Amino acid sequence: MSKYAPLTAYLRKQPYREVRLGFRDLEKILGFSLPSSACQHRAWWSNNGSNNVMTKAWLSAGYRTRDVDMDGERLTFERTGAAAPDPETPPTTSSPRPPDDLALVQRVLEVLRGDDEQQAQKLRRAIMAALATPKTESALDIFASDLPEDAFEGVFPNRREKGWREIDL
Repeated sequence: MSKYAPLTAYLRKQPYREVRLGFRDLEKILGFSLPSSACQHRAWWSNNGSNNVMTKAWLSAGYRTRDVDMDGERLTFERTGAAAPDPETPPTTSSPRPPDDLALVQRVLEVLRGDDEQQAQKLRRAIMAALATPKTESALDIFASDLPEDAFEGVFPNRREKGWREIDL
């Protein structure tokens, strides 16, 4: 069994056609740090099956990589249909819609009032930093747009995806 098997299992359980992850997210899924070459060489993320063992992990799950952002250390896994998803997973759907303002505020309050004080403090600091230079047009601007991605780590089951907010205010 490959040490990258947790990534294969994770991707097979995803009901989405696209899964956007940061390199740190991948390390959490895998349980170990990515090799330095993954952060230094775009070729490491190629979809050539003979490239490395990790490539086989996402290819065997039926995904390919795209939109590799080396500076931001993020990438998108896109379902190719080459492998079936986990049978316990619902049919493939588009990426989830972001929560509405009320659901977002409720979830933020749950985290702030919850048992994980470290996570609550991290979220408080991010909110205070965003409020120091507000550019608000809606509640989403306060709780999402200006906050760093890691501020919502653990708050929502799936991280925000690029371009999810496509509404006119």
